[in-house]
Formats: sequence, structure tokens, C-alpha cells
Amino acid sequence: MTELASEQAPKSLTEVIRFAEPKFNKIKPSGMMFDKEADFAIQILRNSEYLMKVASESPHSLVNAVVNVAAIGLSLNPASKEAYLIPRTVKNGNKWESRIFLEPSYMGLCNIATNTGSIEWIQARVVRKSDTFTDNGVGLKPTHIYDAFATDETRGPIVGVYCVAKAGGDYLTTIMNKEKLESIRGRSETWKKSIKEGGNGAGTWLTDEEEMSKKAVIRQAFKTWPKNYQIGRMEEAIHMSNENEGFEPLLTTPTMNSYTAEQKAYYDKCISNSDALCMYCFLTTLDEGVRTALHNSFEKGSITKFKAIAAKLESDGRHKLTDIQLAMEDAAETGDDLAVKELLTDMPQEAIDYIKANTEDDVRHFIDECLSEVAA
Repeated sequence: MTELASEQAPKSLTEVIRFAEPKFNKIKPSGMMFDKEADFAIQILRNSEYLMKVASESPHSLVNAVVNVAAIGLSLNPASKEAYLIPRTVKNGNKWESRIFLEPSYMGLCNIATNTGSIEWIQARVVRKSDTFTDNGVGLKPTHIYDAFATDETRGPIVGVYCVAKAGGDYLTTIMNKEKLESIRGRSETWKKSIKEGGNGAGTWLTDEEEMSKKAVIRQAFKTWPKNYQIGRMEEAIHMSNENEGFEPLLTTPTMNSYTAEQKAYYDKCISNSDALCMYCFLTTLDEGVRTALHNSFEKGSITKFKAIAAKLESDGRHKLTDIQLAMEDAAETGDDLAVKELLTDMPQEAIDYIKANTEDDVRHFIDECLSEVAA
């Protein structure tokens, strides 16, 4: 991005934001206007004395945040509630500095996901203590019964969260219990800092627990959704949201946006063998940044081609694996071990592990019994 040399620093934040205009216009989606977003940014800053102070002290971060509006395609329009400018303290060398960051909202993440065309719609909801919730299995929407007009206090504390995305004829459901949410919340630097100082937690996980819970489950669910060539903005938005919470995602690689030689070799092997099942199972284990790096790991001129191939393999693998899992669950329910053994024939271990990790205990035990008999 454009450098802001100290001797050239503009006097007003309006002029500071103008430094973002060239790069903003280069990467913005169709229909997004720089002048409008710049006006929204100024409006947001003027409504918060602290934000204004941080932006004045760190103009570079303000410019970066405005450029990121174009990078993910979410407006700062307060009425749309798609994205916000937030202050965050980060460590720079041996000292801490406050900077401005762009934060996509729950609604913003949903909008990006549907705009890519990879899913038709998505809905996330928290489950509270007095609610009734039933997971109806792969490909089906869960049953969530609650009093929509009751207060949060009446329904009780949050005990979990789930989201349902419709992709083609399937419903893709992702569920997180309270323990998982607390684990994610516990990696937030703001939360950890408060606990370390003897407090009861702080930051958006304290003030906006429902919003943060919904964003957490959407970030997790995204890993299982079908991907296409437009998915880059969603990956970038999720990466920003992860960073803004102040924790490192659980990666299978040493650094963000990089991959190991073993991962690259396996990824290429899936493509060369047209192995849809293994491609899908493999990609669900990776962080979004690593996925993006792998999708862009080919020579210039062939990236788009191989991205499309990988996306098709992943989509086919997801559909095939869903069909196999449903068939296994039906067979396990009726005790048809021959049907399960036939399905297990020539199935890669990655697919077996995935199904076992995403099904009920009784089905998993039945599969293990069949595997033991096959091995014998």
C-alpha cells in the first residue's frame, strides 16, 4: 500500500483516507464506490472519540482498514451492519500500539458467502439453556424449538451455536457446544488479558457474546462448504476476523498462508488422480489461508484452471461422501454389516476417518466392528 512518510502525513483524517484510493479502486468489487466508503469511515470515526484518537496516532492502519473494505467487498455503511472499524492493541517489537482494523460482522460473513454462489443461504443461531435442540443428521436441518418472543434472560445462557447452509439439495449443518466456544473465546488476547489481571473477561466476547458465537460457527462451517473461484473474499474476511480476535487459528502448518512440502505433494496428487474424496477430506483439515496458498501454488497462467479443478473435486467429494455416510448410517441402523463392508471396500482411510468423526457413536462403533472383520 501507499507509504505515509511522517514528513508527508496529511493534517486531516479525510486526507489520510485518500491514500487508500488507488489500491481500493484496483481491487474493489463492481458497484463499490471509494468516496462513499470514505465518507462512512469518517462518520464512524467522528462517532467515537477513542477511534478518532487511534486513527490519528496510526494513520497507516486506517488506510489499511479502508483498503480491506475493497478486499472483502463489505461496506462500512452503518445501516447495512456488514463491517466495522475497530481499535485493537498489538505488539510492535517491545511495545504495544493501538491500531485500526476492519472487522466483518456476522451479517457481513453471511452476505459474502451467499454472494460467491457456493451456497444459497445461511443462518446461524445460538441455543440457550431452555431451548430444545435436536441434530437430525447429515444432510438434514436440525430441529430447534424455542420461544422467539422470550427474553434472553428467560431462555437462559448460551449453551451452543449452530449454522445451516443450503448448498444445492443439501443442508450443511455445523454445531458448536459451549466448551468449543469457550475454547475459541479463551484464545482472544483481550479476554486472556482480562482473566490474567483478575477480571471476568473483556472485549466483544463479553459485550456481544451472541454475535461472536455466530461468527465462530460460520468460520468453522466455511471449511466444509463447496468452494468456487469467487471464494477468495470470504477467505480473506475470515482471516481478518480470526486476526482481530487476537488468536492464532489452529493450523496444520507453521505459519499463516503457507503450506508444507508434504501438503503440496498431497494436494497435487489428489488433482493428478482426480481423487475427489481425498481432496475434500484433506481441504477440510486446513486453515483458510493455507487453502488459498495451495490454490495459488501453480505457475502463472494456470492458477485459474487448477483452482477450478480443485473446486470441482472438493464439491464432488463432499456430495459423494455425504451419500456414503447416509448409506452407512442407514445400514448401521438395520444391522446390515455386509452393506457397510461393501461401502468400506477401496474407501481411502481419510474418508473413513472423516465419516467416523462426523457421525453418531453407535454408527462409529458399528463401522469399527465391520473394519475389524474386514481386516481379519
